[in-house]
Amino acid sequence: MNHQAKKKYGQNFLRDKNLLMKIVRLSDIEHRHVLEVGPGQGALTSFLAELAEDVICYEIDTSLKPILDPLEVQYPNLKVIYEDFMEADLSQYTHDLHVVANVPYYITTPILFKILETPSIRTASLMIQKEVLERLLAKPGSKSYNALSIVLQYHAEASKMMDVKRHMFFPIPNVDSAVIRLVKRTSGLIEEGYEALFLKMVKEAFRQKRKTLLNNLHEGFGIPKVQLESFLLDQGYRADVRAEQLSMDDFIKLARMWRYD
Repeated sequence: MNHQAKKKYGQNFLRDKNLLMKIVRLSDIEHRHVLEVGPGQGALTSFLAELAEDVICYEIDTSLKPILDPLEVQYPNLKVIYEDFMEADLSQYTHDLHVVANVPYYITTPILFKILETPSIRTASLMIQKEVLERLLAKPGSKSYNALSIVLQYHAEASKMMDVKRHMFFPIPNVDSAVIRLVKRTSGLIEEGYEALFLKMVKEAFRQKRKTLLNNLHEGFGIPKVQLESFLLDQGYRADVRAEQLSMDDFIKLARMWRYD
């Protein structure tokens, strides 16, 4: 069946079998429970089903049913659920899950957060826009470094698996892609009582990138600048320091020492 890719779902299908096999091999999903977001025409799905204990796919586009139905017949360990992944209740899965997906560009960040916030998901291999991967893996002082870089690296050990050129997709997108590998941390890097404050502090610190950390925290927390300046100096930071100069460990330190409840 010839299926027309739908722009509204951000569909770009990957058909290179060698690349798909490499993604599956590096994802370490043999005899594991796999969750695929957006199986599309099933090119990746069949390789996953060959190795995994079972594969659950969430597909929003019901017009793909005639293509995916035969795959379910071929692989008894495969189940396709025609539902928006963002609306799916993942709390029903009590065993460890391993996500492998070619993620639509327009919804990358929401999917990423859902994966990070779902306790049963232990690892993820995600095909995303290369520029987004560079932001997610960015280090302090780089132009791409932002709040999402810190939040992701706080929740998971993240690394680049491979680059993927745009011409490997159909239809060909306007940008190159890359595969990011996430292994969720088994315990928090900060004591549980400080985690919410740490995450809020990171978010507020990058509120406006051109402003100093002091000004952003002042606007985000409503604390007088003179008090914040004293606090930053006490912790060994200059009053004109900017958020992008601070590492994740710096923010953890500031959250632990925060005294403005």
